[in-house]
Amino acid sequence: MMKRLAFLAGFLFAAASAVSAELQISLQMVEGHGGVPINVAEVGEPGRPGILFIHGNGQSYISWTKQLNSGLADDFHLVAYDLRGHGNSGKPWRGEDYSHACIWAEDIEAVLEATGLKNPIVVAWSRGGLIAMHYVRCRGTDDLSGIVMVGSRGRLVTVSLPGEDNPARVSQVQLETNDIEQNILGAQTFASLMTIEQQSAEWETLSTAMNLLAPPYARRAMRAPTIGPTGEVERSYANLVNEIKLPFRVVLGGSDPLRDSLELADAYRAAMPEADVLIYPGVGHSPFIESPERFNTDLRAFAEQIYKTK
Repeated sequence: MMKRLAFLAGFLFAAASAVSAELQISLQMVEGHGGVPINVAEVGEPGRPGILFIHGNGQSYISWTKQLNSGLADDFHLVAYDLRGHGNSGKPWRGEDYSHACIWAEDIEAVLEATGLKNPIVVAWSRGGLIAMHYVRCRGTDDLSGIVMVGSRGRLVTVSLPGEDNPARVSQVQLETNDIEQNILGAQTFASLMTIEQQSAEWETLSTAMNLLAPPYARRAMRAPTIGPTGEVERSYANLVNEIKLPFRVVLGGSDPLRDSLELADAYRAAMPEADVLIYPGVGHSPFIESPERFNTDLRAFAEQIYKTK
């Protein structure tokens, strides 16, 4: 056990040092709902057209390294943050600090206010898509310019779930236990499922460590039923489909091991015919990591088209 932890700690230090040296960003702590500290990263000149990145389950702002460090920062104000219960953001103990949709919306509002990001495009990955839809449910879309859902259904559409023996589901069970050794195994497995092509050892270790920063009690709380703004249980956001009038894009990895991308693409096309659905062949759950040049080019074109018409 101690050898495994020492090995992980050593690689984490090396990986974190490499990323810190590369990133030219500013970090600040913002007070989210209930006084929970929210860790916020930004790069690019404030006042320029904004893009807000929302990461997925067990990840952090570091997930967006290949966007924050790209030429996008030359023309856009880029902001990413650690969700509550994740990364360097606060990890409240009470289950009700995670289960209400509008809590997540208030965290986003705090990030927007602190960074001066106005009417941003939201780029939301995996569970981040659900967080984005919590915001839409509680605050509408008037303060947004566009939405990009990456490997996420955001409860807008329904698709089949992977079987209980799927490695992704097994890893989540391991990550929710109070057994640290099981947590480490789950984190390593889940990190390996993020991409089809193996990434560097430093990145794999960093991704593993990010998963371990989300404690089991917070993970269990986030899996509880979502309470909506008027106290109702929000099992689906299909009712938001007709309310979203913004430019809407879906980016999927064609070889995503966490879900059937073709089924998800078909579900979006049926529910939202105006949506732009892109599938990256041979790419896994994280197109922005595995195919960053294409992703950044596509995102730039999407953003330029939106801001040109505003």
